[in-house]
Amino acid sequence: MHYNLVKASNRRYLEELKNRGHEMKPVYDAVNIMQETEWVINKPIYEVILKLIQTDSSLGKLPTNPQEIELPVKPVDIETNKESLVQWKRQASLVYKDRAKSKSKYIQVRQIIEEARLLLDRSFFYPYQLDFRGRIYPKPAMLSPQGADYSRALIKFKYGKQMKENNSFDDFAIAGAGLYGEVDKEDIQTRLDWVKERLDTFISYAKEPLVNTDWAKADKPFCFLAWCCELKDFAETDYDASFITTLPIQSDCSNSGLQHYSAMMKDPIGGKATNLIPSNKPEDVYRIVAQKVIMKLRDKTDPMAKLWLDYGIDRKLCKKPVMCLPYSLTQYSCRQYIQDHVEKLDKENERHHNFGQDLFKATNYLTPIVWESINDVIVGAKEIMGFLKKVSRLVASENLPVCWTTPKPLNFPVQMMCYKKESKRVKTKMGDSIIKLSIQSDTEEIDKRKTAQSICPNFIHSLDASVLQLAVIKAKEKGVTNFSLIHDSFGCVAPDVHKLSEAIREAFCEVYEQDVLTNFAKEMKDMLSQKNLKKFPNIPERGNLDLSLVKQSVFFCV
Repeated sequence: MHYNLVKASNRRYLEELKNRGHEMKPVYDAVNIMQETEWVINKPIYEVILKLIQTDSSLGKLPTNPQEIELPVKPVDIETNKESLVQWKRQASLVYKDRAKSKSKYIQVRQIIEEARLLLDRSFFYPYQLDFRGRIYPKPAMLSPQGADYSRALIKFKYGKQMKENNSFDDFAIAGAGLYGEVDKEDIQTRLDWVKERLDTFISYAKEPLVNTDWAKADKPFCFLAWCCELKDFAETDYDASFITTLPIQSDCSNSGLQHYSAMMKDPIGGKATNLIPSNKPEDVYRIVAQKVIMKLRDKTDPMAKLWLDYGIDRKLCKKPVMCLPYSLTQYSCRQYIQDHVEKLDKENERHHNFGQDLFKATNYLTPIVWESINDVIVGAKEIMGFLKKVSRLVASENLPVCWTTPKPLNFPVQMMCYKKESKRVKTKMGDSIIKLSIQSDTEEIDKRKTAQSICPNFIHSLDASVLQLAVIKAKEKGVTNFSLIHDSFGCVAPDVHKLSEAIREAFCEVYEQDVLTNFAKEMKDMLSQKNLKKFPNIPERGNLDLSLVKQSVFFCV
């Protein structure tokens, strides 16, 4: 079966890629390097997940049969009391909603375990494909290094390296602390001490995972269990330095979207908040925003403010809104993320709220406060986002797609086409019934509103794709041979972590040695008429952040 390297259907865009192929050799090199990684199934994890599926257990947040989610008990007066009926229906509708959301995940985990079963005794490779922004994805949709936690835990590299190289066990231990999540925002020594004090406990999880189940409390339970299994195998060699580790160890960038905006602006405030600047302890932009929200709530005297303070505002509540800001977050989405978080904690019995049945009212109250707090902390990003939206509207007003080229040496041509849709009603006969369907298709007119909404996430994604591609090439030159990559999360075996870390930082600096925003503006100006050139907004003024400091920042990507 034939697949295009770039997943796109527009023939003119595909022709453009073909004609400019010689300009983007590093993109092809990066994809080919990733495709050389050979994988196998992680059998201990396969056996654990298989047993959990057979018993329909939700241990480790594994999806279970949605039909087992019980409906609320009907009140005894449901047939005579209208209010009781309304309340029961409201509660039941939430259960039906949960069942619908859980169904696809329930099917997915069974498909993934079946794929793993077919690959148990063989090795395999992943073919990769780019989207129109240059982001790289494995073509298989289920069992993959970019899948859910249990999917990633099911696979590991076929070939590894000896633990004796470059303080590998320290990097391995830090990764374990990150997967568990309890001390992942502390300094490096605290993380190392935390792991070393609990080695026997973690080994016991691997020996009897269905008996010693506290591994399931981890942020990423199955990946953490896979880490425990690797630790157990290492311990059984009496920590022999020649032990060959094959487990992918991930290093995650610290809110990569805001890192890109801060680097573009050379913004020292944003750079400090997103760990572009070296420090002894990682900065946590989510916690900073949460503290702002708490201060604003304390200045208020109304009962709802007290209810929220009693409930507790923390980094986890603010994380999703802050994380999504670089990707054109709206206040509507911000409110929904807050409500989803509160409902999730309530459902999992981690924290119950006292907002009553009308959670919408409570989250609607908090949303503008969170929104204002985010804007207080993240100033530079908002300026760039405003600039990108204004420019993209100008281009769309001329009925042109927004096109730009990723930084050198990648030179990948991005073409963002947001056409207006038209809907057609089609009548067809099925048996004795007439079925009416609505079919949407693209028109020839560019949608200005959708273009403005899409430019920020697509522009940032094209940049993190550039950093990833360049980092892969540089890491290969340094001797890294196996890669597990998820856009802004970089994985390799523990002995290669320091090499990959160097490559990531060098790639980031090389991308932003160029004036990315000015280059984008120049490409946009070349597309515009004289009339719209007069309306072209000023490029936001850059600060004085020294980006070379990224190379010394431990917490930039760890």
